[in-house]
Amino acid sequence: VTSEIHGFPRFFDSDKAFRLTTQGIPVSVDNYFDPDEKLLSFFTRVNYVFKNRYVLEGVYRADGSSKFLGDNVWGYFPSVSGAWKIAEENFMKGATNWVNDLKLRASYGIAGNNSIPVGQTLTMFESRTNTWMSGFDNYWAASSIMANPDLKWETTYTRNIGLDFSILKGRVFGTVEYYRNNTKDLLLAFPTPGTGYLSQYRNIGETENKGVDVSLSYVVLDHKDYGLTVSVNSNFNRNKVVSLGELDAITAGTNSNWASTQIGRDFDVRVGSSLGAMYGYLNDGRYEVSDFEGYNESTGRWILKEGVADASGVVGAGLGTARPGMMKLKDVSGNGIVGQEDQQIIGNFNPKHSGGFTLNGYAFGFDVTAAFNYSYGNSVYNANKIEFTTSNLNNQYRNLSDIMAEGKRWTNINSSGQLVTDPAELAAMNANTTMWSPYMNRYVFSDWAVEDGSFIRLNTLTLGYTLPAAIASKAKLKNLRVYATGYNVFIITNYSGFDPEVSTRRRTPYTPGVDYSAYPRSRQIVFGLNFNF
Repeated sequence: VTSEIHGFPRFFDSDKAFRLTTQGIPVSVDNYFDPDEKLLSFFTRVNYVFKNRYVLEGVYRADGSSKFLGDNVWGYFPSVSGAWKIAEENFMKGATNWVNDLKLRASYGIAGNNSIPVGQTLTMFESRTNTWMSGFDNYWAASSIMANPDLKWETTYTRNIGLDFSILKGRVFGTVEYYRNNTKDLLLAFPTPGTGYLSQYRNIGETENKGVDVSLSYVVLDHKDYGLTVSVNSNFNRNKVVSLGELDAITAGTNSNWASTQIGRDFDVRVGSSLGAMYGYLNDGRYEVSDFEGYNESTGRWILKEGVADASGVVGAGLGTARPGMMKLKDVSGNGIVGQEDQQIIGNFNPKHSGGFTLNGYAFGFDVTAAFNYSYGNSVYNANKIEFTTSNLNNQYRNLSDIMAEGKRWTNINSSGQLVTDPAELAAMNANTTMWSPYMNRYVFSDWAVEDGSFIRLNTLTLGYTLPAAIASKAKLKNLRVYATGYNVFIITNYSGFDPEVSTRRRTPYTPGVDYSAYPRSRQIVFGLNFNF
């Protein structure tokens, strides 16, 4: 990409022009002059092996980063690991016919992270043209991020214990591992409304990830002319927010913003829960004619029956504007009015378990490799489903999805194009429809838009054939193999969007699993030829 910029101040030389690109015309060109980033690291390692059965290793690492100041520049990260080769012990000699390898291992370590933009510890000025102050241009404007001189390394404490095994002459082998990782002093962009800044990087709180990893491989067939190996791996991970410093919950900055400010907070970050908890309303279908006493001609409003909660403050033009066909939400608080107090956790980005399995086979020159991956129990926030089933003054001419096709959605207009307010006629018109009216005052996030994202995908499939050596030698080749590989071959899922493996709103770690205008994953087929002279 080439940008042409002109109109720099006369006293600018080439160096200033390249560093301060925004001072020319057009002013929309980004400026890429940033402070230097420097990282200096030292580490030492010690290994000790005793009787080829007991293994001990220690590592000590020191990292210095220019992103921090003073005593916080350096971080010190030790780790230690050990292993016991049980299969080498004398008491295992009687089991050598079926136990080929058995090893118990454990480790503990600390790792550091400094993944924030440079220059967050000092007040920075950016090259931006700003003419609103007294009508004069200025070359430097204060950063929109508040400086924090007390920033320090984010640290992760890892602990794991695992068992590696191989049995039945190596035909069955695998690993079982338990881990627990705690990350403290997380480096996060914390919203700072009312300060004149958008946010400030801070070391906030602690998260925990713990779980079990299991991998198993089985050589089903192992012959000269044909064979088959099956490998399976699964991960059972549980994520939890252990601490948020002085806070019990973070409410600012936990909105995905796909709909600007129309939806507001749609994720919940709270001590004791997991990152990725989706926050919204419980959908209760739609208002039927039977929910109303009738229609008031003088006020132009429908009158709700006693005991029917009024959700018009959320989905309508204000309290008291509920009408038949409007989306209905559950009154969790029981006060008769649906509002922010009725929002709750309605989904979770984190799967119950995930993993994959691989098949490797060969037979008489042919070979096949199939690699699958899967996820079970995770939620996907289908923002497209909300946007393309909603119509209002801001997007009244937008196409709607087939969920809201004519004959499926509620309608208030008869075949003559007249607005119907007669209860009996309106009920008869919509007797065979199932969806609410697409017209509402704003977008509404409810559990209707939270879908099960479980899937099984065939990621890679390779089929190949190697010509017999006698035939390849006639072409003066040692070997010749032709193959075809398919990527993203197929997926099995109940998710209604393009792809359940999606997360488009990752400006912060608070809002994963949102599907908004994600481009569909491509399917590819590659043909190839391998040969050696």
